[in-house]
Amino acid sequence: MDTVMQRKNERGRSAVDGRRIDDAQACTVVVHEVGSGWTLYPHGAGQLGVSLEMAAAVRVAEAILAGVR
Repeated sequence: MDTVMQRKNERGRSAVDGRRIDDAQACTVVVHEVGSGWTLYPHGAGQLGVSLEMAAAVRVAEAILAGVR
């Protein structure tokens, strides 16, 4: 897999190993903070991804954490 490079204006990043839901192939999911929000995307899929404003990113993180507490 290609190296995950830092993007312009990036302030924070996490990268985790996962599996694609369409074909179960291994992939790396990158979550990074840019500007006033966060972006989530599978590494190597240049046209796929989701940008979230900060409030939406906080709601997603809280929902994930609520499921494991």
